[in-house]
Amino acid sequence: MQACPCLFNQVDRAPSARAVVHFCELTLGTPVTASNVHQAFLIQHPGAPAFNPGPLRAAARGGTVMEMLCSEVLASAGIPAMTPGSDRWPVWQMPGHILMNEGRMQTLQALGDILIPCAPTNLVISVKSEAARERLLYSANSIEGIGFGFFKEPEEFWTASRMSLYKRMGFTAIYMPDQTFAQVSQKVAEDGNDRHAININGTALYRPLSIFGDDMLRVVGRSSALL
Repeated sequence: MQACPCLFNQVDRAPSARAVVHFCELTLGTPVTASNVHQAFLIQHPGAPAFNPGPLRAAARGGTVMEMLCSEVLASAGIPAMTPGSDRWPVWQMPGHILMNEGRMQTLQALGDILIPCAPTNLVISVKSEAARERLLYSANSIEGIGFGFFKEPEEFWTASRMSLYKRMGFTAIYMPDQTFAQVSQKVAEDGNDRHAININGTALYRPLSIFGDDMLRVVGRSSALL
């Protein structure tokens, strides 16, 4: 089933997260990238336009699907996932990313979902769905964090107090759908809060999903200061 995820179209079993991403790509007719990952998310979203073709059953864990969509964007950008070896630890390769819900890395999953190796500390990506709430705020846990989500509530991001909290909790950048990003940016500018929307490196705290892959490729194996 891992080698041929299309079989989930024939077999009455809950599809794996990788299979769901594969069906998203079949429906899109192209690989998932930073420019179309939000479209892929909407394809698999309950109540959204159906897959064509699709699995017989819905995925059991939506959160894992979100992580796989993020992973596929990284792979498309030239940062493939490191596969677990015989000892279940990831086989390191550069450039590459680590899925923290696989193998022995699962013991560290509370710290984040995907790890991007770079200096001076690795980046830990916290993947969320449509709402940030406090789950995103506390997920960086004072480690250098990256937020990645399909957020649809811009009001969760545009206040000066919320931006200060994200930076205090260790976020360098938070990526959101381009439409949400445009709404947040407009409100931040209208309120005169542009100076709060700057990260520790003096660059943008909030960014559109469409540039996520290029940003991660620029820093992997190098320095997070490039963000």
